[in-house]
Amino acid sequence: MIICGNCGATNAGDRELCANCHEYLRDEDPPSRPPGPPPPGPIGDDHHPGPGDSPRPVADRPTRADEQGPAPVRPGPPPVVVERPAPGPGPVEPVGPVAAPPPEPDRVCPGCGTANRPGRRLCVACGRPLDAPVAPEPERTWWHRWERLWDRLRGRTPRRRARPDRRALSAARRLLLIVLGLCLVGVLAVVGPPLARRAVEAIRDRTQDPTSLVPTTVTASSERTGAGAERLTDGASNRHWAPDGPAVGAWVESRFTEPVRLLTVIVTPGVGPRRQEFLASGRPRELTVVTVDADGGRRETGIELRDEPGEQHFDVEAADVVRVRLVVRSTYGVGLVPSVAIAEAEFFGRR
Repeated sequence: MIICGNCGATNAGDRELCANCHEYLRDEDPPSRPPGPPPPGPIGDDHHPGPGDSPRPVADRPTRADEQGPAPVRPGPPPVVVERPAPGPGPVEPVGPVAAPPPEPDRVCPGCGTANRPGRRLCVACGRPLDAPVAPEPERTWWHRWERLWDRLRGRTPRRRARPDRRALSAARRLLLIVLGLCLVGVLAVVGPPLARRAVEAIRDRTQDPTSLVPTTVTASSERTGAGAERLTDGASNRHWAPDGPAVGAWVESRFTEPVRLLTVIVTPGVGPRRQEFLASGRPRELTVVTVDADGGRRETGIELRDEPGEQHFDVEAADVVRVRLVVRSTYGVGLVPSVAIAEAEFFGRR
């Protein structure tokens, strides 16, 4: 240990400057004293009082620096000035060792919830971007709120839905698509041919001009003398058919030897084209056109005629027709004789 001659501070043996006043410690060696008895002075630690001695106060020993006097002052190195920032209004943080930053936590995938190491941009499980914003949770409906309230009343915790497996959802979706495809093929196999035939017939109806369909036989529910059913299709508008009895419910029917496709029905009401003769007898107002196909299927179409002489056209579409019946539902000129008269009935379509 080395004692500083300037301030008396104790320093380590290998130091050259004083740790307290920065003076050189090895400049001068202290002067040596001649050997001999110690000089008289106040009683020290080595004096043992006898029985007759009175106690005397022990004086402080002079230090080595006091004996030698003040040491010469030598200029030392300039002090190092450390500028510290002025304290701010906030609390002063204690200066101490800087702690290491905490480790970065794992990045949780917002889609599947898988933990990923720090620094990753894509999820290792589902491949979703980890920086993608989390979609807001859909608003709960009144039914979910009721279930939650019911669970609370029963003292149970709300049930959490299990996270669906993406692979299971994909497999279920593929299976559903396969089943729907098979159902569609089956439906097309059943209804496809009829629909295709109807489409072809509709195209032919629009592109081909209809031809006159002349029936082979004509029959009626009843007929007056000189107004037979055969006059309905003779091509003369001054010859007519009239029933022998009430008009409502009377009918006249035309038959074909082979099935035809019916498109248009032309009806000429009354006994003739002249207006005076036309108004002198009953005229049909409402008729029902009943078509019967080769398989026995029936189809009814209602038509309403105007109370005026001349031809009146009506669209009546039917396939594979073998019979066409006109049934009287109501008439103009009630109480006249004949009760109803039809001068001509024509049919147009394709064979």
